[in-house]
Amino acid sequence: MRSAPLGYVLSRPELGGIAYHCYAHGRDDAGGRPWLRREDSLNSAVAWMIQHEAELSA
Repeated sequence: MRSAPLGYVLSRPELGGIAYHCYAHGRDDAGGRPWLRREDSLNSAVAWMIQHEAELSA
């Protein structure tokens, strides 16, 4: 069982609407959360995170 989440999906306002950004759970060398991807819908962002679970867990 995994003790930490894969990452986070955050909504951000962008021109003409909202974009959903995927971030990894871990921290980069600067202490920030690594940005992974941008999607146009929450469903697409969450699906991408689930599809890449093995890569994110490594």
